[in-house]
Amino acid sequence: MTSTDTAERSGASRKIRWLAIGILLFIILYSGAWFLAAHLLQGKLQAFLGDQRAAPVSVDCGGMNVAGFPFRIGLFCDTVRLDDTARGASVSLGALRSAAQVYQPGHAVVELDGPAQIRVSPGLSVSADWSLLHASLRARLSGLDRLSLTYDQMAGTAVLPAFDDEAAPGGTDRLAFAARHGEVHLRQNGGDLDMAASVEGFDAKPADGISFLPPLDGGIDLTLTDRAALMEAGGLRPGALRGSKGEIRNLKLDLGEGMVATASGPFSIDDQGLISGELSVTMKNIEGWRRNLVKTFSDEDETAMVNNIANMLTALASGRNEATVKLNLRDGIAFLAFFPIGELPRL
Repeated sequence: MTSTDTAERSGASRKIRWLAIGILLFIILYSGAWFLAAHLLQGKLQAFLGDQRAAPVSVDCGGMNVAGFPFRIGLFCDTVRLDDTARGASVSLGALRSAAQVYQPGHAVVELDGPAQIRVSPGLSVSADWSLLHASLRARLSGLDRLSLTYDQMAGTAVLPAFDDEAAPGGTDRLAFAARHGEVHLRQNGGDLDMAASVEGFDAKPADGISFLPPLDGGIDLTLTDRAALMEAGGLRPGALRGSKGEIRNLKLDLGEGMVATASGPFSIDDQGLISGELSVTMKNIEGWRRNLVKTFSDEDETAMVNNIANMLTALASGRNEATVKLNLRDGIAFLAFFPIGELPRL
């Protein structure tokens, strides 16, 4: 072996040693930075949540922990609780797990366990559980840019204060509900807000009775003009939709056996929360809808209204079992031709 070979091997060995030392130093510095960031983040979250306890809206994260080393960082809670003293509302949930890539902290995934308990004065309460509730979100400094939420096998009960033993369908104020699968997607689109939501196998019934309708598959795809700010911090508040306008690209309700209803068209919401607009509505298997809705409404006036609407649709369709009509919404009242057929809630 020549002196030249020895020198080359010695130089290569020194390079490998320095590379190994550099990698080791990077690992030590990265690990220290990760744990320092996690410690600071947990401290800031605890301080923030502690300050919020005296505020009208507070959030509690039981058993808080920041974990995910080495490539992720996320917040973990054994339980989650939200309280809104101004509105007399509270929400309690199971464990929360979240994670974001270290190199992309604005994109996080979240899993939330049930059961959930929601209470709102004066008497509204909802309890629900699910097999999976998963969310994906992209955030900016000002708030959310995108949000997607999916759930599987959700079921629960609701007690509605407006219902009583005489007014509630089935003679009870406790309603049971279930859904096989559901999704909600929100995104900022320039200054507009795009929203899409769907549900599969939705069923509702009195807690001790039979289902109101066959299991429903439904979905909606719409845009709210100039309402992207609803995704930002503090944007979603009571009355936030008032004074807005938008367009329903597609609203679909499917009860099976050919009973499908779709709607699309522009709408607006005034300063009082009343909806106006003009929707193109297509209803297939009118007789099937009539048959099922008559079973749902036991009140004589409501049954007569269902029959009248079905007769009008059949007449407008020249006796066919499928019709496409214009549904006019004027200040919260729905009109078919010149006849009012229902009142919409204020938003």
